[in-house]
Amino acid sequence: MSHVLFDNNGTCSIPPSNIYNADESSFSVCYKPGKVLAAKGKRSVGAITSLEKGKTMTVLCYVNAVGSFIPPMIVYSRVRMKPAFSYRAPAGCLGVAAKSGWINTELLTRWFEYFLTYAKPSVNGPKTLLVLGGHCSHVKNLEVIKRAHESNVVIISSPSHCTHKLQPLDISFFKSVNVNYNKAIQCWHREHPGRPVTEEDFAELFSGAYGIAATVKNATSGFRASGIFPFNPNVFSDKDFLAPDATDRPIYSRTDEDTGMTTIPRLQRHQ
Repeated sequence: MSHVLFDNNGTCSIPPSNIYNADESSFSVCYKPGKVLAAKGKRSVGAITSLEKGKTMTVLCYVNAVGSFIPPMIVYSRVRMKPAFSYRAPAGCLGVAAKSGWINTELLTRWFEYFLTYAKPSVNGPKTLLVLGGHCSHVKNLEVIKRAHESNVVIISSPSHCTHKLQPLDISFFKSVNVNYNKAIQCWHREHPGRPVTEEDFAELFSGAYGIAATVKNATSGFRASGIFPFNPNVFSDKDFLAPDATDRPIYSRTDEDTGMTTIPRLQRHQ
């Protein structure tokens, strides 16, 4: 990453306002109750929830290194999107539908155009850096790669099993969102006894949790802890990279002209 952030003179060529992280997380209408306050000696303690198994939504969030959030994209697990699902969602939120409920190549292309609308990267100015996960829909989407090149956007995909260390949103944002989302559902059940949480209720409940978690403090601390900004490659030791070793893939192969043998170098770390 250092060769992207710094020029040949060692000067940071990408301002923090142009360094973005995008990551997704899933949210269910059936939350898992946490600790429940009960009388001492009570053997059976329960908590209200919607269903044993319910709908799950995927939310794709984005933030830059100075703490500015772009409105998220919510993916509903259904074939067609209903306008009612976006009622009371975070301002500017993009609501879409996918049968699988997950980000796919088509939705990522649509999302990237949405990202460009808000980020407004400069074609002739400093580059914009976008840090993504290593999912195939991210790294094998040729249309997004072409649009990124045309828009002066550099995309970096983090290795598998490293997102909890390298993704600022994973480090300091999504945990806060999940905690506050569960609290919102718990309060909702108390105010609406006998009613389950549905897809139409999700946007409003998520919006409250998102508003609490989407702070400058959470954003900047995530970039700092991941070593992205301020850039600090020493935040990780070699043991932090043990898990990805199992999925290392060679970047290229090299054939020795004298021996005719082909060697495959290991991936370079701490770049």
